Amino acid sequence: MLRTHTCGQLRPTDIDQTVTLSGWVHRRRDHGGLIFIDLRDRWGLTQIVLDPAVNAAAHSAAERVRSEWVLQVTGQVVARKQGMENADMATGAIELMVADLTVLNQAITPPFELDTDTDIREDLRLKYRYLDLRKARLQKNLKLRHDMTRVIRDYFDQHQFLEIETPIMVKGTPEGSREYLVPSRLHHGCFYVLPQSPQQLKQLLMVGGIDRYFQIARCFRDEDLRGDRQPEFTQFEIEMSFVDEEDVLTVIEDCFHALTRACAPHKDWESYLVDGRFRRLTWQQCMETYGSDKPDLRFDMPLTDVSDIVTDSGFSVFANALKSGGTVRALRCPAGGQLSRKEIDQLTDTAKKHGAKGLAYIIVEADGSLRSPIVKFMSEEETSAIIQRTGAQSGDAIFFGADEFITACESLGAVRSALGDHFGLKDPNQFAYLWVTQFPLYEKKADGTLQAAHHPFTRPLEEDLPYLDSDLLRVRAHAYDVVLNGVELGGGSLRIHDPVLQQRIFTLLGMGDEEIEQKFGHLINAFKYGCPPHGGCAMGLDRVVMLFADEPNIREVIAFPKNQSAQDLMLGSPAPMPAPELAEQNIQVIPADDL
Repeated sequence: MLRTHTCGQLRPTDIDQTVTLSGWVHRRRDHGGLIFIDLRDRWGLTQIVLDPAVNAAAHSAAERVRSEWVLQVTGQVVARKQGMENADMATGAIELMVADLTVLNQAITPPFELDTDTDIREDLRLKYRYLDLRKARLQKNLKLRHDMTRVIRDYFDQHQFLEIETPIMVKGTPEGSREYLVPSRLHHGCFYVLPQSPQQLKQLLMVGGIDRYFQIARCFRDEDLRGDRQPEFTQFEIEMSFVDEEDVLTVIEDCFHALTRACAPHKDWESYLVDGRFRRLTWQQCMETYGSDKPDLRFDMPLTDVSDIVTDSGFSVFANALKSGGTVRALRCPAGGQLSRKEIDQLTDTAKKHGAKGLAYIIVEADGSLRSPIVKFMSEEETSAIIQRTGAQSGDAIFFGADEFITACESLGAVRSALGDHFGLKDPNQFAYLWVTQFPLYEKKADGTLQAAHHPFTRPLEEDLPYLDSDLLRVRAHAYDVVLNGVELGGGSLRIHDPVLQQRIFTLLGMGDEEIEQKFGHLINAFKYGCPPHGGCAMGLDRVVMLFADEPNIREVIAFPKNQSAQDLMLGSPAPMPAPELAEQNIQVIPADDL
């Protein structure tokens, strides 16, 4: 070994020992006769001192040393002089008097400073990720990720789950997002895909009698990116046989109990529990109350249905929405009267991004009068009833959403979230966990056709099975999501295990028998050999670690992430491939101008 101790290990109990350290030069300070260097490795910093009276050659070598050079030093551990201790360093009570110094490697000047917390352009950080990884922030995050993964593995091992790896190259099976294709060299014109999730494989493991499956799985989706998305990501997931919904929820929830206690003990989360368990709301309750299927419960500010109050309103936006079968919802914002016109315009833009045509509002002034562009179209009875129902007080603002149910609620829910940010209502030291249950089985696409809201393997609620013949949008699913502070951590469902029902669900999605056989014949056929009732759940590990680390996006908790254009700036990928390799893989690239 090139060291006897790490740079974060030495303490006063080690004084007078002769030790060897290796690491990077974090900072160098030349005080005339003495040279001080903070030597850094993954475990921390140790101050080393080079005195020409101790070793002139080592001191001379240190005069040439610069930031990020890699050194090996041997010397005696001594106490720092009284008053020179550094309480901010774990090793701040001691220093190493160097008797021998070896330069293991030199370093050119880094493209950004590594010894400060100054903001650095993200594209520069990603291009030189191997340097960015030396900083304490990322090392802390990756250590947290390791700790969380260990807790997760230990938890599921203790609960009799088997960790089983599933294939990375699989058959293409549409699950809502574009897939990455892998051409087959041996089978001309055929492709594998990289899995969006091991969904069907873990269900087939249940058919195979594995009973309790667990995996920390790599998954791939060729989709537009956001701060909490990557083209390749990691999820931890389970599948269980002979269970009902409560069984799955309990296992996952208890895993998060263990995770939070072990890796986020400083967070206030137990005060949000109900009888010791995560709060539960149905999808319908979430939409009606918070305008979101992943609401942030760290602050209240609920939506209120005022449709019955404005049924015959002179304000045409309300009246027309109701005549079209829509709804009118109100959102009371305490102290919202202090919002400027510019800030209200910004909220209006937020509502429009979520489908609204605009954002009506009423400000309740200190004297009780109302300030609003819409009150002139409304009767005093209507405005009084709205104020009474919402509980608005002097200085409050009331915002309105009027449209079909989902658009009215979601746009107002987005305004609610923006107001939570504006007024500082999202306490970063609180964890508000929530289960959202009973999602719709189907949802409308932009073209008006239906698609599976979760995926086509989700079991409908038994009491809603009759609606498969009459009203598909009324059918609810045994589907559930875990939400934390307004972020969906993941979700799952009870699965269909009856081959007849599974065939019927595919048919209702517009698939013909031939298409079903081609895409899902293996699954239907497996179910015919005796498939147990089963269900599962999958959590986005990157997203969970992001929240535990208090980071703004998942790139900060991934060692080598892609940027928001799905590029690896460090390796320079994706990149063109030589023509012979393309030909060998049966690939022909069409010039972009010809598309």
